[in-house]
Amino acid sequence: MSTSGSFSFTVTAADIVREMMLNVGAIGESETPTAQEYNDCLRKLNMLVKQFMGKQDFAPGLKMWTRQRGTLFLGNTKHQYQLGPTGDNWAAGVTGGAFNQTFNRTTLTSNALYGATIIQVASITNINVGDYIGIQVASDIYWSTVTGTSGTSVSLALTGGLPAAAGAGAYVWNYTTKAQRPVAVITCLLRDIYNNDTQMNPLTLEDYEALPTKVMTTFQADPTAYYYETQIGTSTTGNGQFYIDCGGAQDVTKHLHLVYLRPVMDLNNPGDNPEYPQQWYRALCWAGAREICGMFDAVWTQDMQENYRESMTMAREGDSETTTFYFQPNAGSPYDP
Repeated sequence: MSTSGSFSFTVTAADIVREMMLNVGAIGESETPTAQEYNDCLRKLNMLVKQFMGKQDFAPGLKMWTRQRGTLFLGNTKHQYQLGPTGDNWAAGVTGGAFNQTFNRTTLTSNALYGATIIQVASITNINVGDYIGIQVASDIYWSTVTGTSGTSVSLALTGGLPAAAGAGAYVWNYTTKAQRPVAVITCLLRDIYNNDTQMNPLTLEDYEALPTKVMTTFQADPTAYYYETQIGTSTTGNGQFYIDCGGAQDVTKHLHLVYLRPVMDLNNPGDNPEYPQQWYRALCWAGAREICGMFDAVWTQDMQENYRESMTMAREGDSETTTFYFQPNAGSPYDP
């Protein structure tokens, strides 16, 4: 038996559009779509890939290929945070860091005085020009950007310098890129500097709004629960809204570690590959075919419907979750005598 030894089969946006049109008989095997037909079909395809992202299509796999890890740095008097590419200190990665490393941490080796624009740190490894940088000052973190490094010195883009003095041994954090807006938050943990994790509890809107002291800037604590609203994110400036159950963090050396689903990437160019695994290619073609059927006055047959349903069902089961069940014998019942 001869096999290819290859596992890299993929399709492009142009391939899917062509398959969609072939499925409904809009073109023949030797024909090509017009520019207008291609653009109309691509627009419908983009609508589909956006609607299928996240958890809203009830796929058991929950689109695990778009799962990301992100770090949210907390503020001492801050209860609401914007998660997105133009939001708050919502870190996705640091240049030079290890795989899945969302930020870098070091310490001050000497006191940083009020008004300072240069700080001395234990190491400048993985501190890059242009990085976002936060310095622990008293009970809060002051954020700036890195304008230069030399030896163990880091220059800051702080107008007027540090707004307060920071002592030797204070923590310094930096990261390079901000994370995308979460479509859904899967898990949220409060993590300390020793990497000890405490699980955060998700809240409903009603539960969050019922909290009496949630926005009091004098109510500092370790957050124990959160509420998230994804909001509209139709551009790179879209940010979700994340709320914690206290007016601010009592210990800003702790941060929130989130596992979340980010949006699926757009299909802009004919050669763009869909950001879906291989088991979704057929499903995208048949779902797209159903979308364009009316546009070409084609008849949607029962065979087409079966192909659509079969391909969608198989795609959605591709990365299904496993669940742990616990059974306890003789646990009793409120109806037992």
